[in-house]
Amino acid sequence: MKPMKVMRYGSKYRYGQSHTKNNIIKIAVIAGAVVLLAAAVALIFFLRANRSAEDNGALNLEMSEGKASQMAVKTGDICMLSMPSAIDMKEVVFTSSDPTIVRVDDAGHTDALSVGTAVVTASARNFSAQCEFTVSENTEPDRPDEVTTAIKANEEALAANVATGRRDIYSITVNRRTNTVTVYTKDDSGNFTVPVRAMVCSCGKGGEFTTITGDFSIYFQEPWHPLYDDVYGMFVSGFKDDFLFHSVPYTVTRHDALKADEFNKLGEPASQGCVRMMVSDVYWIMKNCDVDTPVRVIDADAGSDPLGKPAAVKIPADAVWDPTDDTEGNPYLGKMPTLAGTDDVQINKGERFEPMTGVSAADICGNDITDRVKVAGVVISDKPGVYNLTYTVTDDFHLKTRVTRTVTVAE
Repeated sequence: MKPMKVMRYGSKYRYGQSHTKNNIIKIAVIAGAVVLLAAAVALIFFLRANRSAEDNGALNLEMSEGKASQMAVKTGDICMLSMPSAIDMKEVVFTSSDPTIVRVDDAGHTDALSVGTAVVTASARNFSAQCEFTVSENTEPDRPDEVTTAIKANEEALAANVATGRRDIYSITVNRRTNTVTVYTKDDSGNFTVPVRAMVCSCGKGGEFTTITGDFSIYFQEPWHPLYDDVYGMFVSGFKDDFLFHSVPYTVTRHDALKADEFNKLGEPASQGCVRMMVSDVYWIMKNCDVDTPVRVIDADAGSDPLGKPAAVKIPADAVWDPTDDTEGNPYLGKMPTLAGTDDVQINKGERFEPMTGVSAADICGNDITDRVKVAGVVISDKPGVYNLTYTVTDDFHLKTRVTRTVTVAE
């Protein structure tokens, strides 16, 4: 939405000797190739194991007989214990020395419940192994400080610059072709080369409403500012004449007067020349980027966006609040993604069980994100016992919900 004009910013050897040398070289080459192949195979298995752990949100540990395993975890962590391939999981019995600290189910799914130490034992006919879990407190917040789809990176470099107390540590690049805003901080030489934050935006829709390109700087900032067509922008930072960073348009200067149809255009050209963004993102600019902060507007392909383009989340057509606005009264405040269909269940021995049957998930705006659900845990349907499945889903606002479901296999 184009704002109103403002006036403020790459000797010879015998055959036998030569032949022997050639054999030695061949053997060395073959040996080297074998070593490299073994290393490559090991790397593949390592990456697969770590990917698996990342995919289901759990740590993975294979227990070995005669080897005392140890795991340092935090409260809330999940670990899947597995056995050597020769061991039949149906014969393994898992026990915990203190289930109030570490709980284990009949398939080796462990939950770190409280601070302390507990030993998990796995026993079978000719096999016994133990793992000592040391559990410390997880101090990470359940919810991020801000609700945003922004992609963040290089936090250590940014923290070092913030610690200097200087305010001239940011520059902003707007890619009008990809509708992406990338914020940079300074490298060790004082140049703006370190990307720290990427945000989705809407630049001008073209024609007379085209966002200008070039090098500019922030020259004024206001909490609210009138725009054309009798609408208003929130957390406004002007960078050249009537070209501004601002929120999606509001019909009046109230936080509950958002134009939902305009919000749902974020990520595509939609404005009358300005750079529209989510409330949390324009607020971040106003809070962190002072007057004279450099602004560059470019027209380039996605390769020029080092952190990529964040998601543009849709809101219901009748919504009147930006879901990233932390103002009291916002119905999105405190909301988390939802998981449905994860109630405890009992099945009979041998009955087929599919962990995702009937399960669905939605983000805080009601969008279906079932395809993002990760499940940690196994149900051995022909082994009577109790099994815990942990379902985790994270939405585009980086908000995560986790639910543990108990599946009982009856004899």
